[in-house]
Amino acid sequence: MIGVYVHIPFCVKKCNYCDFNSFDNKNSLKQRYAEKIIEEINNFEGDLNADTVFFGGGTPTALEQDLLQRIILAVNNKFNTTDCEFSMEANPATINSEGLLLLHKNGVNRLSIGLQSANNDELKALGRIHCFEDFVSTYCMAREAGFDNINTDIMFGIPNQTLDSFKRTLEEVVKLKPEHVSCYSLIIEQGTPFYNMNLNLPDEETERKMYYYAVSYLQQNGYIQYEISNFAKKSMQCRHNIKYWERKNYVGFGAGASSLIENVRYKNSEKLIQYIENNMPEKEILTMSDALAEHIFLGLRKTDGFNIKETERLYNIEFYQKYKTVIDKYLKLNLITYGENMALTKEGVSVSNIIMSDFM
Repeated sequence: MIGVYVHIPFCVKKCNYCDFNSFDNKNSLKQRYAEKIIEEINNFEGDLNADTVFFGGGTPTALEQDLLQRIILAVNNKFNTTDCEFSMEANPATINSEGLLLLHKNGVNRLSIGLQSANNDELKALGRIHCFEDFVSTYCMAREAGFDNINTDIMFGIPNQTLDSFKRTLEEVVKLKPEHVSCYSLIIEQGTPFYNMNLNLPDEETERKMYYYAVSYLQQNGYIQYEISNFAKKSMQCRHNIKYWERKNYVGFGAGASSLIENVRYKNSEKLIQYIENNMPEKEILTMSDALAEHIFLGLRKTDGFNIKETERLYNIEFYQKYKTVIDKYLKLNLITYGENMALTKEGVSVSNIIMSDFM
């Protein structure tokens, strides 16, 4: 079974923190882009049994409804999507009740709605085009349209955010009872508007308190943390994202989209015009060493970590012998657990990048 990712790079307005391959000034290319992505889907040769589909961006719902429907139809016609988790990212300001009904009718059964904050001043600082009230309205319309699997994205470390204002965001989200919550720390990336701004950001200790509070509060309210930044009600984990973390096969369509098929990575041209007119995918055959490094890095993102015996079988190694020095170091510091699986401890999560890099 394969995962299918479709990249829709258009936005109404690009957020101040966003470094994704997305654009808010390319509306004239929407029609040609949709036609190109449909062509790419139709020409795909490989496993046609898909158990997950994910439309991301950008903002997929910023595309006109007829174009979005045509791309969805192309996916459904090309792939066998029986019993498929079919996710669509949406911005509250870009979808109405009619659009939500059409998505649901066309097989989309999981919605991921970007909220980020329940505080309108914080949303304005981020450059979001919606207010909290817009989000609540969209969420309620999604329920009325038949969606029973909804993710909400929230963010901490936002300019001028306090621990109390973040607590309010969590409380407002939990009141709505989504099936899934993604909770990310704001990262200031080079090339974004935020990078050159003088921002009043929460200090490192406050950010740490925000994260630990989110973990505790969401768990108290029935959300199981299954990855560093992701929480779900029982059996409602995002199956598509798990494919990435477990390095299962997936195919990506659209500008800058990546595929991983049997340890071969492909990446489409990022620039829209180049993708539309002459897409030249890059191909990278991963070495066993590259694949093992990814396996460890991605596996440690999951709260259960990764299975040692399976890792040894996949990569023909004796894991403890290969990484004895690093494992003993972090066991002594109580930053990892090591048994049937290797995983990060609660303390290990806060320094996860350092630990992961030690295994590379």
